[in-house]
Amino acid sequence: MRWLLVLAGIAIAAAGGYVSLAQAGSGAQPWDPELSDNFVFMRALPFALGLGAVVGLFRAGGWKPAVRRGDQIRRFSPGTVIGHWIATIGFVIALPTGLWQYLGGILSQDVPAPGGQLLLDLFHPVPLYWFYRLHYIGAAFVLFSVANFGAYWWVNRDRALLVPRGEWRLHLTGFALEVPRMFGARLAAPLKLDLTQRLPQPRPFTYYETAFSFPTWTFALALITITGLLKAMRYIYPIPGPVLYWASTLHVAAMLLLVLKVLDHLRYTLARWPLMVAMTRGWVSEGALRGVLDTIARPEPWHPEPTLPASAPAGVAGGSER
Repeated sequence: MRWLLVLAGIAIAAAGGYVSLAQAGSGAQPWDPELSDNFVFMRALPFALGLGAVVGLFRAGGWKPAVRRGDQIRRFSPGTVIGHWIATIGFVIALPTGLWQYLGGILSQDVPAPGGQLLLDLFHPVPLYWFYRLHYIGAAFVLFSVANFGAYWWVNRDRALLVPRGEWRLHLTGFALEVPRMFGARLAAPLKLDLTQRLPQPRPFTYYETAFSFPTWTFALALITITGLLKAMRYIYPIPGPVLYWASTLHVAAMLLLVLKVLDHLRYTLARWPLMVAMTRGWVSEGALRGVLDTIARPEPWHPEPTLPASAPAGVAGGSER
């Protein structure tokens, strides 16, 4: 039954995409390519979201993969790995094209920013509707991934990426120990976190992933999905001007946040290569993963702010004092 559900979802999505594209290419509508693509994307949205939800439900209630293979342990299921790649394709297509739409508008003012005219001349031969078209394609991949993972997490009982109730302080302490000390100290001071303590080894995800990375990914994806849907709905439903203005503004903010998240994600995983391997293959060496987690649980000793030597005369301030 689950396979039939997925096949039915694929068939419905394919039929919906074919009908939308056939109508757009028939010449019956007096729209330019840009507006035509907008309507095609809006019609395709329910099918992309529906197919993603069906695939997520299929994954949540189906085959349970092996968790160990020799010295290799599974950190991500095959469906999660494939979902990562699909989301990556969507980001690679949607983020640059979306940013160029707004950047191109800024540079097209009467007095472009220095060097802006060079960018405008570089991309001038490419019609603007192609940037929108590619952006919509990438957005469809992202929306499919959001629905896929959302449905999977809704049904699946695995909550390893969520901070357990009552353990936020522990995970925030671990997060503060994993970032550069300048940022960790600034985070620890207002929250009164003890950065000299030894933490239990995180499993199966690091404190950075549970306390920071996953929540910010969730927020950024939810924000760009909701604002993107509002922007797309304006072609079939009257959206009030102020709502559309704030949706567009927050959509750009979400894109910038996702760019920062992608860079931060690469910074973190490339420095911890076993995590990158696990993200792309699903499997990771138990010894390599234990080495990463041990480093996180047993970081370099955190030394508090230096104090004055006992022999220092009264009233002499140290270099760290103000």
